[in-house]
Amino acid sequence: MSILTSPRGKVEVVHCRRTESQDIFCIKTLIRKFTQKLFGRLNIIYLLEKANLAVTVCNDKEEIMAHSIFVDYPNWNVAKQDNWIPVFRELDKEIPCTPLNTLFMHFFVAVDEYATGCLKEIIRTVFKAVPELYFIFLIVPTYLSLGSTLITVFDQVGNIPCMNYDEEFAVHICHRHDHYPQLHIRKARVEDHDDLMPIFMHYDSTLKEIYGEYFLAELIEAQDEDNHAVVCEVEGKAVGFMSVCASVNLPLLHECFDLGPFHGFCFPHPDDLLEPPKEPSLEESEDTGNKSDSQGSQRVVEEPVSIDTSEMIQEKDTETSISCEEVLSLLSKVSEDDLEKNLSIISLVDEDDFGSLSSLSSSLLLSVESSHFRPLYLGESAAFCIQLFCIDERYEARQVTGFYEFCFQSFS
Repeated sequence: MSILTSPRGKVEVVHCRRTESQDIFCIKTLIRKFTQKLFGRLNIIYLLEKANLAVTVCNDKEEIMAHSIFVDYPNWNVAKQDNWIPVFRELDKEIPCTPLNTLFMHFFVAVDEYATGCLKEIIRTVFKAVPELYFIFLIVPTYLSLGSTLITVFDQVGNIPCMNYDEEFAVHICHRHDHYPQLHIRKARVEDHDDLMPIFMHYDSTLKEIYGEYFLAELIEAQDEDNHAVVCEVEGKAVGFMSVCASVNLPLLHECFDLGPFHGFCFPHPDDLLEPPKEPSLEESEDTGNKSDSQGSQRVVEEPVSIDTSEMIQEKDTETSISCEEVLSLLSKVSEDDLEKNLSIISLVDEDDFGSLSSLSSSLLLSVESSHFRPLYLGESAAFCIQLFCIDERYEARQVTGFYEFCFQSFS
């Protein structure tokens, strides 16, 4: 929420949000002739579909106060959509613009009384929403001035010709650091303790009660190759803190999660076991089963069957063949030693049933093994964990990615 005041002293409480399709009717009512001269006669619906970001400013009554559309290529056909970088580098080589850090303003309208305040609110919102964004370009015909609103945030860089007809266009630029600067990230120092403790105490005092009044200073002082403490600062004052550690319980993560797409959070190793053993083909399984069947039927077993096994078998109808399910249940109740000694059980099974039993049991065992297979990663850990994080709520949205980048560099 922000408070805007008009030149006549009227006050509006406004907020920014992403544009919705139902906003189009109200947006069209804000278009003036000067808007069409600056941006051309545009199809708003089509432009919204192509937009990378569209922002609408509303008051507390949800009335639309301003609107702007941003796209990742220039308007007015001053350059090809997929090859505009060389054209803009010729204007100023000191501007490192790329498709990842640059957007172009293709449209802007606002209620006249609050136009300047709404524009600045939109610019801040765009830079806040896209942390990678550093430049916003505005392209207008050279014979037009920007007007009293747009000139407050845009500075002219130079002129470029149009590709389709003989006319030049003025290129204006808006820099992040003028509206929503990135905060400075650095390693933490013990001297940061006094700046950071009020931020921690604002959220919770549990850490202080458990670890003592100077737990933060001790944590900063304990930095080494595997433990790092990082802060972000504004005008020399620390406003955020992150503590990271290289000690990660990877075996527990491997047990609880499928980390295959991330290679188990480990560096590749030549001895990594990433796939289960190959299953034997169906033909090989059948051949093995038939071979065992023929050998078992020809073998004469003289040793008697154990009492428990005999009783179980006698409960079945010995004149009929035992089904595959019954044999599987029977074999599961017999120990390995008894199974080896009492091969006479096999003679009770028909040749056809035993063949199907053999293939069925082997496929079941293989499917169970495959479903429980877990890759084995032997490489070193490639991950770190965040132990503690806290930041002043005024800067939270824009600094999380900055912390990550600095932490990855610390472990590289």
